[in-house]
Order: sequence, then structure tokens, then C-alpha cells
Amino acid sequence: MKSNLHYLLILSLILFKPLLSTATIINANPDNYTTFIQSLTPGDTLYLAPGTYTKNLTLNSLHGTVSEPIVIMGNGNSTIFHGQSCCNTVSITQCSYLTIKNLQLDGLNQEVDAVKAEGTANNQAHHITIEYLTIVNYGASQQNVGISTKCPAWDWIIRKNRIIGAGTGMYLGNSDGTKPFVNGIIEYNFIANTIGYNIEIKHQINGQRELLPETSINAKTIIRHNVFTKNETSSTGDNARPNLLVGGFPTAGWGSSDYYEIYGNFFYNNPVEALFQGTGGIMLYENIFVNHFDPSGFPAVNITTHNGVNPQDIRVIHNTVWVANSSGGIRLYKPNLKYSQYCYGNAVFSASPITNFVENLHNITNSYSNVNGYVVSATTDISTLNLYPLKGKLEGATTPNEVLEYNTSGHTDFNGDTYDWTYRGAYSGCCVNPGWKLQLDTMTTKQVATSVTEQHSSDDISIFPNPVTTFLNVTGDFSPQTSMNIYSLTGEIIYSNNRCAAHEIIDFSCEPKGMYYILIQNDERCVLQKIIK
Repeated sequence: MKSNLHYLLILSLILFKPLLSTATIINANPDNYTTFIQSLTPGDTLYLAPGTYTKNLTLNSLHGTVSEPIVIMGNGNSTIFHGQSCCNTVSITQCSYLTIKNLQLDGLNQEVDAVKAEGTANNQAHHITIEYLTIVNYGASQQNVGISTKCPAWDWIIRKNRIIGAGTGMYLGNSDGTKPFVNGIIEYNFIANTIGYNIEIKHQINGQRELLPETSINAKTIIRHNVFTKNETSSTGDNARPNLLVGGFPTAGWGSSDYYEIYGNFFYNNPVEALFQGTGGIMLYENIFVNHFDPSGFPAVNITTHNGVNPQDIRVIHNTVWVANSSGGIRLYKPNLKYSQYCYGNAVFSASPITNFVENLHNITNSYSNVNGYVVSATTDISTLNLYPLKGKLEGATTPNEVLEYNTSGHTDFNGDTYDWTYRGAYSGCCVNPGWKLQLDTMTTKQVATSVTEQHSSDDISIFPNPVTTFLNVTGDFSPQTSMNIYSLTGEIIYSNNRCAAHEIIDFSCEPKGMYYILIQNDERCVLQKIIK
């Protein structure tokens, strides 16, 4: 085994040598970080030390590459940016292949946004990754946003962020349908107690996607494994908003065949509006919707007209819906009959569970009050909430699965387990839930098998500080069989642990300055990352 690890390490050093020869790690602090920003080049990492940063992070004309992005990262919640009334806390203008991660942004209730791709003339921002941010106190009004794009934006990844109490959690695209948000991935975020939307992705009008060659494509935006929740702080009346709203796509030209793929999300409570509203092309599957409030006039899942566009290709499959909404569970309103609208294999417990779908097949429905005849524990106390099926209660004939033939994850259930299409709802199985417990927090990142030559870092593992001076912290969702080894450049093992805890602290104080490699592996994957001392 040791010889195999050593072989993998040497192979990886050869493969990554071009990357290592150009990249630079720059250490910065609250006093000097602004002096380094404009000199960042592809492959550079700007490491922001713990502390309170009272100047904003203004990012202008920073361009990495697909293999060498520019990375700006902190030390988690100990690297704190305070909002300033002058401008948005993280401002992005004309940037690409840029990653911003491991920061806390505290708006101090100023009338500003936390992260914004600015709406200035000719701005565009693409291949931007925003991850592991904690965003708080951006709720001075409903117009203040956690993460916002007001310019053409494509190929964004927004991952593992916590946005709590903002005016709007994310607002992507422009209110008039211009400046489209294209081909994004929004995953594993926790968005709680916003005044308005948890997330809104704006509609797109005809003719906008043709303005740039990069947006003149057929695309999809994926929204998966997020937790959305609202409470009594929500705006009311005409300002009431759903947890998630996705607008329609262009009706002609580029973008007219785009769709949203929305799966594996947990929607919990909205006292004033729908949990979900959507138009256009939508694959909505394997989500869990729970609402203990009854917002007057609003169903929980509202597929409806918006900004002049009628629902088009709609596929609502294998969702679990338990809601007190007296206006209904899943409702389709004024669909475009040139397209098909499917509602298959759902488990819906509400008044008027499913309405207006012609293609309505193999759904199990009942009232909000009768749900406990079907699931393990339906309670208003989320600490005991368990919507996993009871034996024989959410099963039936095999549902045709061609309706999700081309999707990303239709073969698995909410837990990521293989889906048996005789089940109804988001789960496939009975009696004892083997997966993530429903809660108001980020979901555990799904494990994906890969080899060391395919991946040299991981989205669900944090290794910091890097560069290290004394103690290196490694945190992650490790299985009990996960091993960790740290090698010097000569191949010497300086640290070894065959059963990693969720938080490992490794003493580097006696090691000489230089480059090291950390190798983390289990039966499913290997992760390799360089460490600098």
C-alpha cells in the first residue's frame, strides 16, 4: 500500500508541476491586503489572515484561467469583512476564473450588498466561484442582497454558503429581464430568514443571450442540495415573496430551450407566500417541501405565468410535499399547451394536493393532518421531523422514468441512494432513514468517487491556514475509514492517521519551510493538495 501511495504522489507531482511552478501564495492582513489585489495573476492565492477588515474587497479586471484560477480566501469565520456604507462589501467588475472563499461578511445593517457583480456599463463576470462564505446582517431592507449579479454572468458556482437574515438571499439577473444569469450551479447553501426571496433568478427576455458569444448557447442552471427557510420576519402584502423563484427563459432564440434542474433541496416554511414558484422549462424532482403556515392564496409549489411567459416544459417528479397551505400543494396555472407538463410519483399531503396537470400519474395524496399514516414522524418540531416512508405506505406500480431520462440525478433519491421507481416521494426506501436528517443547516456534501489524477482538492474539505506556520487544520465530512498522510517532497511521511476525525489539527511547528503534500483517501476517492510552510 505504501508503494502505491508513493507512486501516486510522484505521478501527481509530475502532472501538477506546471501548476506549481507558476502559482504564488500571498499572505495578507487587514492592513496591507489591498496592495496585493491588482497584481494577482493566474494561479495566485491571496490568503487573508484572521482579523477584521474594514475596507471593502474591490475586485476589478482579475482574470485567472480554467486551470489556474485566482483564489482569494480567508480563514473561515475568523476573517471578517465589515460592511461599509460607501459600497458593496465584495464588488466584482470584469473578472473571470476567480474563486472567493472562507470569509465572513458582516453587513452591520448597512444599505449595501454582500457580494455583487456590479451593473456598470459593459461589465461581465464569468467562471466565478463563491463558496464557504457566512453572510450576516445584510437585512436593512428587502433590496439588500447576499449574492447578486447585475451584469451578464455565466458559469458561476455558488456553493456551501450560509446567508442568514438578508433582505434577499440571492438575486441573479436584472429586474427587466436583461443581464442574464446563465449555466450556473447553486448547491449546498443554507439561506434563512430573509425578508424577501431566499433566491430569485430573474426571467430573461428575447435578444439578450445573443449579445455575447458566451451566452449564445443552450444551457441549464442547476439548483441542488440547498436548504431554504423563511419565518415571521418575511415581508407581507405586495412585498411577500416565495423562498425560491425561477423566472422564464426567452421564448425565441438562444436560451429558449434552457431549463432549470432543481433537485434534492429542503424547503421549510414560508408564512406569506409559496415555497417555490417557477415558469419556463423546469425539472423539479426529489425535493422536500414542508410548510406549517397557511399563506392566504398561495399553493406551496406554484408553477405559473410570470412576466408574460406561461409554463412550458415542466416535470415535477418524486417530491415529498407536506404543507398546511389551504390553496394547495402543487398547482399548475395556465400552461403553454405546446409543451408537456408531467406530475409523476409525488407524495403530497395538503388541501387540493395536485391541480391542473393532465399528465398526472402514480402520485399518492392525502391531507396535511393524515401524513403520519405514511411517514415515520411528521411533527412541527423539526428536531423530530422524519418524512421517510413507512413500510408499504408510499409504494405502488413502477412509474415510467423516461421523463427524467436526460437529467443529472434522476436515478437517485433525496439521500443519493439508487431510486426504486415503485416508491413515491423524495425517498426510495422505508422505515429507517439512512441519510441526512432534515434540519436547518447546510447539507452534507455527497461523496463522488474519483482518482487522485482527476482531483487534487475537494469542495467539502477545508485545509487552513495555507501557508501554515504552526498548526494545520483539516476539517471535512470524513467516513470512519478515511486516512490522511502528509508527505515531504522527498516522499517522507511526516504525519499519518488511518481514522480521521471531523477536525484534525496537525503540528507543523518543527517542520522545515518548504512544500508538502496532504493525501486524504478512503474507498470512494483520493484527494491530494499541496501545503506550503
